[in-house]
Amino acid sequence: MMKLISDATNNFLIRLLLMLAVPINIVAQTDDSIDGGGKYVHRIEADVLPSAILHTDKYLRGNNNEGRTMNHAFTARLKYAFQLPEGSVKASIYRDAYQGVGVAYHDFNPQLGNPVSVFLFQGARIKRFAPWLSLNYEWNLGLTFGWHPYNPETNPDNKVIGSRVTAYIDADLYLKWRLANWLDFNIGPSFIHFSNGNTTIPNAGLNVIGARMSLAYYINRSSVKDEPHRMIKPFHQHVSYDLVLFGAWRRQGFDSDKGPVALPGKYAVMGFYFSPMYNINHWFNAGVSMDGVYDRSANLTLIDDATDYGHNGYEYKNVTSPSSSKQMTLGFSGRAEFVMPYFSINVGIGRNVINAHGDLKIWYQLLALKLNVTRNAFLHIGYSLQDFKYPNHLMLGVGYHFNNKRR
Repeated sequence: MMKLISDATNNFLIRLLLMLAVPINIVAQTDDSIDGGGKYVHRIEADVLPSAILHTDKYLRGNNNEGRTMNHAFTARLKYAFQLPEGSVKASIYRDAYQGVGVAYHDFNPQLGNPVSVFLFQGARIKRFAPWLSLNYEWNLGLTFGWHPYNPETNPDNKVIGSRVTAYIDADLYLKWRLANWLDFNIGPSFIHFSNGNTTIPNAGLNVIGARMSLAYYINRSSVKDEPHRMIKPFHQHVSYDLVLFGAWRRQGFDSDKGPVALPGKYAVMGFYFSPMYNINHWFNAGVSMDGVYDRSANLTLIDDATDYGHNGYEYKNVTSPSSSKQMTLGFSGRAEFVMPYFSINVGIGRNVINAHGDLKIWYQLLALKLNVTRNAFLHIGYSLQDFKYPNHLMLGVGYHFNNKRR
């Protein structure tokens, strides 16, 4: 029976999270845009999220040991964030932007477990309606530990969570009510997705929607009437060039007339992309990208039939790999990028064009987070999809901005 996730995989994911957490403080301490703006603003927040599970899989709709429809979900979070000094140039550009680290406890049905998440997050103001009321957003990205995953003997129906460690992705939209200089009350919808990025299967993923309610305590925040403003110089529009190198591993499978087929083993994925990006303003870039991928799971050939379906209902078959040239492709995508202090969120839609045969003849979608380590170097965490729903692979790597003229 295939081991669902190895100790090496767990260790890699833990190291990845630590690698991501460290640069926030490094970049914050070396930010060259403070310009005598004063003290950093600190924020401590406690959230509760009463939620419901979206029934995207029959396991969640009652095909489990208890015959129970899984609806209940609850999350509690504790977060620390910092904001740039209120008199700085960047604080005037990115109003109410904050970023930090947090921990979350999730309460689910016992068959799923009560996992814990550790994550990075960032949020900012979208629209101010009054000095005391605004519409804001926030995203979280991290790792979730402690699931009760698929097990052929003890949890054979759980095709939703296939590993003890998954990614944690959260997006919130909320109203911020300023009760005092030192206190906010926040309320709004929250959407959470858990997935292991196709690094092991089964991996249907878990989606949760809920209501966020929180109190945020501030240190060093000024009163509304004293909120400082600075003259912002016009943005210098220019073209920059991003080069990213990435790698990952993935599992592979397909649907047959006898049901889903899982191929044995894990397959390496390596790639790059080169993106000329037009820097339009402080918040937005747009451009095109040349995307190269070498996917060792592409265009595999089944060489014999299997007779052992095991306890999990998957059919196992032996496979043979083609030549490396049949597992490489080059595509082109359109890119859009939302730029904030320390982080950028990059999305893209593209198609493989050169050497696009068999499994590689696809349209693909990309979602990536860039974490600035220095002015030009950044860490890259991305995810590639097909047809907006089928997972391709993770994109874990490093990148560099060329001709970066942002102040």
